[in-house]
Amino acid sequence: MNGESNVQPAGRVSVIDPISRAIDWTTEVLFRPFRIEKWFVLGFCAWLAMLGQGGGSGGSSRWNTDTDRAEIEHGLHQAWEWVLVHLVSILLIAGVLACVFLVIWLLLLWLSSRGKFMFLDGVVNNRAAVVEPWHQFRSAGNSLFVFRVVLGLVGLASVIAVLTFGTLVVWGGIEASEGEPLFILALVLVVVALIGLGIVFALVGLAINDFLVPLMYVRGCGVSAAWRELGRLFSNRPGAFILYVLIKIFLAIFVGIIAVMACCLTCCIVLLPYIGTVILLPIYVFLRAYSVYFLGQFGPQYSRFAKLGPRVDD
Repeated sequence: MNGESNVQPAGRVSVIDPISRAIDWTTEVLFRPFRIEKWFVLGFCAWLAMLGQGGGSGGSSRWNTDTDRAEIEHGLHQAWEWVLVHLVSILLIAGVLACVFLVIWLLLLWLSSRGKFMFLDGVVNNRAAVVEPWHQFRSAGNSLFVFRVVLGLVGLASVIAVLTFGTLVVWGGIEASEGEPLFILALVLVVVALIGLGIVFALVGLAINDFLVPLMYVRGCGVSAAWRELGRLFSNRPGAFILYVLIKIFLAIFVGIIAVMACCLTCCIVLLPYIGTVILLPIYVFLRAYSVYFLGQFGPQYSRFAKLGPRVDD
């Protein structure tokens, strides 16, 4: 693709035009010419960027008799007594597991924060590099890492608060002999709250990947300045961003279908870490290019995203 064509005139922002431009640029990056080593290097950056991202219903029952309620209360009290007896061991095991999971989570978050800038740089400049962008975006990656850690802790605290509220409501209902209606009420409230939190954090995640990272990249700023810049862009063109989110939902469904088909055609090889990313690399390059082409329409300060390719002075 030639980044020179189809640049939107001032004042016009489209969510459709960047799609064709992103398809053309994906073809340019990965197939003109096709080099397998480039796929593996760029695929590694994409895999690094995505690190750390990524039931059935039971039958109805009735709670009508004192016998049912007594059995449940007895079981809960027995479970609580067992917990009290083994409290030290439980806390020790839980503490060790929590520390292990915390270290793994922080490591994945740190690597992916740096990887997001590495992959963006590879797509924007049509190059496959690891060492140079790894060092080049250390400051930006660390800034993003700290923000994502705080965001993750806020999300965890929110989920714990919702589940704690639901548990207290159910426990209170059991103590007051009104278990079934309060259990249903608590279940509904918890499900609604969790769905709401899921939507909010999904939108924040989309904003981070599609807008915050590119803004930090092109403006050379930190997380706070990038959020302010994004707020200014959104306030000027809220309709364009809403349409963009709707398009991304459609693209996510389409990509999901392709991923399932690829899984079937490759006998689940596409599920292997890193290898699957390389196989599906055209999808990831397209999605990355789509977001930056969208931002490239917002003014001359984003001209780097309106015309992709190696800089003249590179």
